[in-house]
Amino acid sequence: MSTYGWIGCCWRMWICFWVGGVVLSSQNTVAQVVPDATLGSESSVITPQTIKGLPSDRIDGGAIRGGNLFHSFREFNVGEGQGAYFSNPDGIERILTRVTGGNISQILGTLGVLGNADLFLINPNGIIFGSNSRLDLNGSLIGSTASSIRFADGIEFSATNPQAPPLLSINLPLGLQYGANPGQIINRSADGTPEPTLQVPVGSTFALVGGDVLLEGGTMKASQGRIELGSVGDRSFVNLSPIPPSTGEVSRGGWALNYDGVQNFRDISLSQAAIVDTSGEGGGDIQVQARRLTLTEGAVIYYSNVSQSGGNIDINTSESVELSGGFNPAFSEANIFTQISNITQGTGATGNLTVKTRRLSVRDGANLNNISAGEGNAGDLTVVASESVELIGVRPNEPLFPTILSAQAYSTGNGGNLTVETRRLIIRDGALVSTNTFNAGRAGNLTVRASESIELIGTNPDPKGSGGIGAGVNLDPFTGEPATGNSGNLTIETRRLTIQGGGQIATSTFSEGNGGDLIINASESVELIGATSDADLIRGSSGLFASAEEGATGKVGELTITTDRLIVRDGARISADNFGPNSSGNLTINAEQLIVQNGGTVRAGAFADGPGGTLTVNATDLLQVTGTGTLGGKLINSALSVRSEGLGAAGSLEIQAGSIQLDNSGNLTADSTAGLGNINIQTRESLILRRNSAITTNSTGDDPGGNININTDNLVGLENSDITANATNSRGGQVSINTIGIFGTQFRNEPNDLTSDITASSALGAQFSGTVEIDTPDVDTSAGLVVLPTNVIDVEGLVARNFCTPQQVASSSFVVTGRGGLPPNPNDPLTGEIVAVEWAGRERVSGGVRERVSGSAGQRGRIFTQHSGIQEAQGWIVAADGRVILTAEAPVATVHPPSLIHPSCGASAQR
Repeated sequence: MSTYGWIGCCWRMWICFWVGGVVLSSQNTVAQVVPDATLGSESSVITPQTIKGLPSDRIDGGAIRGGNLFHSFREFNVGEGQGAYFSNPDGIERILTRVTGGNISQILGTLGVLGNADLFLINPNGIIFGSNSRLDLNGSLIGSTASSIRFADGIEFSATNPQAPPLLSINLPLGLQYGANPGQIINRSADGTPEPTLQVPVGSTFALVGGDVLLEGGTMKASQGRIELGSVGDRSFVNLSPIPPSTGEVSRGGWALNYDGVQNFRDISLSQAAIVDTSGEGGGDIQVQARRLTLTEGAVIYYSNVSQSGGNIDINTSESVELSGGFNPAFSEANIFTQISNITQGTGATGNLTVKTRRLSVRDGANLNNISAGEGNAGDLTVVASESVELIGVRPNEPLFPTILSAQAYSTGNGGNLTVETRRLIIRDGALVSTNTFNAGRAGNLTVRASESIELIGTNPDPKGSGGIGAGVNLDPFTGEPATGNSGNLTIETRRLTIQGGGQIATSTFSEGNGGDLIINASESVELIGATSDADLIRGSSGLFASAEEGATGKVGELTITTDRLIVRDGARISADNFGPNSSGNLTINAEQLIVQNGGTVRAGAFADGPGGTLTVNATDLLQVTGTGTLGGKLINSALSVRSEGLGAAGSLEIQAGSIQLDNSGNLTADSTAGLGNINIQTRESLILRRNSAITTNSTGDDPGGNININTDNLVGLENSDITANATNSRGGQVSINTIGIFGTQFRNEPNDLTSDITASSALGAQFSGTVEIDTPDVDTSAGLVVLPTNVIDVEGLVARNFCTPQQVASSSFVVTGRGGLPPNPNDPLTGEIVAVEWAGRERVSGGVRERVSGSAGQRGRIFTQHSGIQEAQGWIVAADGRVILTAEAPVATVHPPSLIHPSCGASAQR
């Protein structure tokens, strides 16, 4: 049993015994309202009578000071089925009531005021509202377990140190002063009916501020007014500020509470379908202040507004906010799930919903929502959690109702922005963070800032949605009509982003509105891993997505990723896909390292009539694409691709990298049925293809193959790794390579499964082949080589043993011919640089055009080789102006005498 459950159980047992005794011994007592003697001649006067059909106590008397009426009681209780009403003399605006005895106050019946005054009820021992309790007020209610009410002139109306009548104030209350151990406030006012049980008039304030505050069922209602729930610790002071009457249809004012001076807080719990509600033509304000706030079993904090603007919902806790569980039929027949939300259903705008805490946990189908369902715009939803935000799971046995943190637009009004700021964000098991539009209203922007990490882990039991973060344009859920409003942008800022198990971050459009941009900034790393167990080539992969889905006519947004290290593996995917007629968005990756492994894919795809977007990769250190994986029982290669499978042309693949490694079927592709897919590659160092890897711009339709442009220091192709720009029903494309050296691959008319090839062929015949151009320096590595002797030489015989003699000094020398395997620097290690190169003969060269005959039925292609005739330098000369000029032939050597003499040689040896 939880702490709250144990406390509630104890309270119930204690109340049953206490109330039972009262009923048995006081059958003729209407209510238990007992004045004390602290106000002297101005003490309260209790008169039993029937008021509004209830046997009640009418409370007169009290001490009047200006607009304040003071009452003081030793006991203050209202029996079930009975009433207690305060009279309201003319000119009285506030009735201030204290309970000085040692018992809690139980409101089991009706508490009312016969007028418009606000009612303050303070009992430091605690206040309980029973299952049949009611409020009959025309003003605000401030229920508190404070020890005193303080005024601006320094006077206190104290329940623990009662003042004499002359010390009462005419001023407005300044605040609530709490003692060493504030009592609890408990509401058990649920009576099984849908009507509000505890309600104040339109535009008024309903405040419950004590130690722990427990709402165990029932409804707190302040239509178009203000609800304050506060839980404070020892010796706290809570400020009170009057709210002036508004100029609108609702002219009544109220009270706002401020907790700036409070150092410690206690807990607030809502359970058993408890409801806190400020709905009306204009929604009211709700403020919750505690150490820990817990909502379970269908508890709700919300408001809806229609024609007037709504207020704000502010949740502030020093430790945690927890929302758990969905509908619980044991406490309500309505299918209500645990939530904090505001919604506009008319022309009025909603206010903002703000949660500030250390830890936020939302699980098992609970919701945090800010919604526009009318013409009015929704306010912003902001979560600030200094330590963590956790969103977990779906409603039990109802996978279509996940845990949600959202800002939505269901009609013509615009949705609000959604912002999450925390250190760590965890989303798992189908939970969602989203902004969407389902109609003409524009969806708000979604921004997540997690200073340390974001972790998304599927999976929802429903394979249609495995959870994540999204901004989208959807069909109207009520009419099925397409939404015309545009999606907002989605921005992620963190140090580390990890997505696995089918989790997703996505912007999308399913309708006429345009999808938003997706921007990922992760200072350290982005890691995308795996997919759902039933994933296929279209759905279920973990990843980052910007898309226009099937049937959509809106445009795809841009997708931009900036990080130090990006890893996509085991079937995960990054994509900017277009299944509609409009152009795709572009996909841009800026990283030091991009690693795509084991069936991971990065693509900008066109799958209908619209053209594909451009995929741009800037990998300052390394781009590595390697390995295969499976999705939906099908083998997939790791790949970077811009592909087209519809009438739309493929986009371009633009890559700049320090070096590129393609291994074990790793691919760079711009294949299409509509042609025009181009690949442009620039590396500072090397481009290496191994073990069936490929760079392709093949066309399988009626359009030519695309073009491939490669600029690299070294191009290596081994073990059946190909570079192809082939075509099926049209001309082959063009391959242009600018490199210092090519190893292991060569031009061929068509691919060969046993070799590594560079091709630009066409299935229509040789006359339709494309062009391959290779630009390499023509270095003659045999020029200037010196044949080394094969005989072993005793090197000791070459060095004079007495090098101090003048003859030896004048004539000795030691020459090393060639490197002989020595490293260029004595400090460098000996390293092998053996590269497997295919045997090849020397071709005939005529006019810079090198012709080859390649192996398909007489088809002939041409390879253009431009060279500059570089020779190895054999010596140098010094010009008159001091310049050093390298020469192709060694100049005549001039012998100079040695200028250095070994210090051990004597003077005689130097003569």
